[in-house]
Amino acid sequence: MKMNILILTASTGGGHNRASSALKQFIGNYDPEAKVDVIDAIEECSSALNFTVVKGYKALVTLTPALFGAMYKSSDKKSPLSETVNIIYQQCAKKIQPIIDEYAPDVIISCHPFAGGILGYMKEKQGYDIPLISIVTDFLPHRTYISGGIDAYITASSKAKEILETRYDIAPDKVFDYGHPVFDKFYEGNGRSRGEVLDELGFDKAKLTVLVMAGSFGVSDILEIYENLLEIEQDYQIIVITGRNKELYDAFEELLNSEKEIITRDEPELIKSLSEDSIIRIIYNTSEDAFDNLTTTYHQRTGKSKPTKLFYFIDNVDDYMHAADLIITKPGGLTTSESIACALPMVVFKAYPGQEEQNAALLVENDIGVILEKSSDTAKTVGDLLADKSRLHMMRESCRKYVRKNSCKNIYELAKKLAEANKSAENATAEQ
Repeated sequence: MKMNILILTASTGGGHNRASSALKQFIGNYDPEAKVDVIDAIEECSSALNFTVVKGYKALVTLTPALFGAMYKSSDKKSPLSETVNIIYQQCAKKIQPIIDEYAPDVIISCHPFAGGILGYMKEKQGYDIPLISIVTDFLPHRTYISGGIDAYITASSKAKEILETRYDIAPDKVFDYGHPVFDKFYEGNGRSRGEVLDELGFDKAKLTVLVMAGSFGVSDILEIYENLLEIEQDYQIIVITGRNKELYDAFEELLNSEKEIITRDEPELIKSLSEDSIIRIIYNTSEDAFDNLTTTYHQRTGKSKPTKLFYFIDNVDDYMHAADLIITKPGGLTTSESIACALPMVVFKAYPGQEEQNAALLVENDIGVILEKSSDTAKTVGDLLADKSRLHMMRESCRKYVRKNSCKNIYELAKKLAEANKSAENATAEQ
């Protein structure tokens, strides 16, 4: 059977899109005859809705993380709000239906709970019979992922599978603990070797290497983390990737060029992107607490140094993960899965209340990572790990035990199985 697959995603965080891209790339290599398309379901419903959902999400987690955490917890319970959500799904279904009809997929795979909810509603309420797979893109599930129209759930932890079955009453034969879709290049043994990457950087292969993925941190936060890293007595080397955070990259360049004083403006990327007359911007900039933290003078505290390589946005993060002995980052679902695939121990920082906090707790529970409570603790937290190579080895082994290998292959084979079963049922009905 020649497969025609439609993958649904959304842009609330990069993880959903990375999962979609990883799955599409794998299927294209594994089965070149298969047709795979990826669409942003929320954007297709309404550009205004997409702006509201994406910007609203970023505003909540950036400006009022405590409120986001409370909303996340509250929305995980049954409530009258469900009917309101169904009304939104109903309106979105009118926009999505022509797209589904045009693509005529054999199976649909959702990498975002809202996208899965729309299709789940269409199947449950409108009689669509296309198999639907929902990938839970965090390490623990949430009620927003749940729909009667979903045929299979993909989880990244056995605990998530258990929660789906016990808390949300999902049948065990509908839950598959296959792990997040991750690009093959992140798995151990794939891609370039540690030695090759370190040679290219001019780094010493005998030294430990710490990777700092810093794009989501505040400028002052990450500068303080870096300064604390320099306080560690052990001889090691550092790779810093700032992502698309240009202000952070520029501040780092100043710091690495031995400037003693740096002026930073820790204004969230969301606020920077808005016009000067934006209501959100006005509220934020006139908030006394927020305004006080906008412009800060960062003073370099130490004259110490470590060999450091600084990168802006790059598309070969896997190279530096394979070269590193430890990563400092935020505990997003896909970044975490990619680190585990690399068998890379983690120090996680500034987890947003909700799914990121849950991800961080799961890492600690499985001895894959530790939590950095505040940037001033960096020297102690990271220094202890670097000084204990047996602990780093144990954490690597924990990653190897935890990793879900062949996730993309297993998801694709499941998609084929569901599509073939659906086709057989359609043929049997037609013959009657």
